[in-house]
Amino acid sequence: MTVGLPGTGIGGMFYLLSALAMPFREAYRRARGRRAAAGWRVVAEQVAIAGGIVAGLWATGWFLGAALAAARPIVSFVGRGHAGNVLRIATFVLTFGTLAGVLAGVEVLRLWLAPRAGASPRHLHVRRPRRRVVAAGLWLACVGVAADPRPASGQHPMQVATRLAAADSALHAGNAAAAAQEYAAVIATDPSNSRAVYRLAELRRDDPAEALRLFRRYVDLEPSDPWGYMAVGDVLATVGRYRDALQWYDDALRLAPDARDAVVGRAHVLAQAGRTDAAIAAYEQWLGRHPSDAASWRDLARQELRAGRLANAVQALERAQALAPDARTAARLAQTRAAAAPALLPLAGGSWDSDGNRTLRLGGAAELARGGPVRWGVQVTRETARDSITRGLDEVSLQLVSQPRATLKLDASAGATLRDAAPRQSSFPPSARPPAPSPSPSPIATGQLRARWRAPGGGPAIDLRARRWLLDATPALVEHGVVRTELGGMVELPVSGGLRVRGIGRTATLSDSVEVNHRTTLAGVVAYAATPAVELSGQIHEIRYAHATTAGYFAPRLGQLVEAGAYVELDTPGPGFVAADVGLGVQRVAGQGASLGPWRRAFNLYSQISWPVAPGRDLRLELDVEDSLASEAAVAGPWRYVAAICSLRWALP
Repeated sequence: MTVGLPGTGIGGMFYLLSALAMPFREAYRRARGRRAAAGWRVVAEQVAIAGGIVAGLWATGWFLGAALAAARPIVSFVGRGHAGNVLRIATFVLTFGTLAGVLAGVEVLRLWLAPRAGASPRHLHVRRPRRRVVAAGLWLACVGVAADPRPASGQHPMQVATRLAAADSALHAGNAAAAAQEYAAVIATDPSNSRAVYRLAELRRDDPAEALRLFRRYVDLEPSDPWGYMAVGDVLATVGRYRDALQWYDDALRLAPDARDAVVGRAHVLAQAGRTDAAIAAYEQWLGRHPSDAASWRDLARQELRAGRLANAVQALERAQALAPDARTAARLAQTRAAAAPALLPLAGGSWDSDGNRTLRLGGAAELARGGPVRWGVQVTRETARDSITRGLDEVSLQLVSQPRATLKLDASAGATLRDAAPRQSSFPPSARPPAPSPSPSPIATGQLRARWRAPGGGPAIDLRARRWLLDATPALVEHGVVRTELGGMVELPVSGGLRVRGIGRTATLSDSVEVNHRTTLAGVVAYAATPAVELSGQIHEIRYAHATTAGYFAPRLGQLVEAGAYVELDTPGPGFVAADVGLGVQRVAGQGASLGPWRRAFNLYSQISWPVAPGRDLRLELDVEDSLASEAAVAGPWRYVAAICSLRWALP
């Protein structure tokens, strides 16, 4: 068969040329005075048949090109679109050249092998062996061509068309394995078939290395098709090579700057890379020119939520729902509206330790506003601490949370703590009247400032904190008015893959009405992110106090802690989540002026749960279990502590 002309072989082309040449031959014969019996009637019949064949070939090529062009927007992996007729002039030139070569070869052999008129018997006797040798050589050449396992070039088009049809049918029927086998066979027959290369690459996406090799080959075959560059970028993004993926998308945008797949696909890669602010800017730029793209509005809302901009996320979801109403979008919109609305948070909590100290805490908070990246709130609580005596205190604080960028979050609070007046000591001799309370202690200023920054794409992170608060785990601490003022920081650096190292340092002063003590903390952590929701770590902590104290807190000369930790975070229905941070290891301490004691076990658990109980109603629980030197409230050596706080966030309409 002839390349590019299905069903039209060399014999068929010889007939077409012969039929189209008949008018010229008939005219020549008539000019020489020789007429055929049938005349022009036979010539007209043959020319009409040949014209019908040519018209059929042209119509086939035209319809095939139109079908491929129409399928390109629907089925993205059909390869590069075709415009006009798929049969090119080069196809006919190749066919006619093949035919001319065959005819020329026949004529040359005829002139060489056929005996000339008037040749002598001796000459004929010499040429007969030569003709036998040439005939034998031609026969062997034909046998060699027939025995060649590689198909002849003229047979490729029919085989390629048959294989492509079989592959498309298998793919349409959902048999991906059979389709991949057929496309691979097409590529083995015709390595430059870009359509088969693209489709096979699509089917090999579960093997990123093979898919990447095939998509790059497609780009080499079709360098002007932007979808090939996008496909390479998508595969690179799946294996975490985001920088390379963005470069391939930039190449696609140079070819098709207004193509939605290129612009939105690049924004999607930015989101995958954790470059939330850049992704938001890309989506906003696209939606500024195409405001009716509902899917992009939903994608923008997702990134606004990651950036902590709830009001902006609500606006994006409202636009998406107005353009294309959807049940899932409506549910997300309701959840986001509830999260962005002002809310009341009644809370109750308490603690217990192994020394018999107990606390009870009641109060509430109000989220006053959530405009833009800033959230304001106020919290008021009443707490009592009991053992053999009872001491109470009231706390009030104004809170602010701001996230000006997706990579930067700020938390601040300022307030005061007021302790109850302690009763006076009984007089001697005893009086019938109860002892009068002592004057109320002065309010204690409290507050904190925390800044957290993380580089896009899981890069380095810095966490800085300044905090001042009253220690309230026991009545003795409340009575002595022990105030802790602390400065601390954490630096995290990525090493390789999911492996990270963290360095932690803190310095604090603990002051009361009698003395001032100093505490320093140093820690090193090696953490590995096993999955996006699970982190494993190994930790070493060292704690030092300047001197002993009688104010009621534990102040060893040195404390050392070695533990293995795990952090797990799970999603729940709606906007809820469950997070747990657990550590298990060993610890030892050295009292002031003493040497280090033996190792003993250490354990700590911190868990936070947020569970949606109704639209706009979220139940929150915090649980803290400590048997570790790392505890913020340690008051003795071998000491265990449990604390819990439960609150209900009630969004206001």
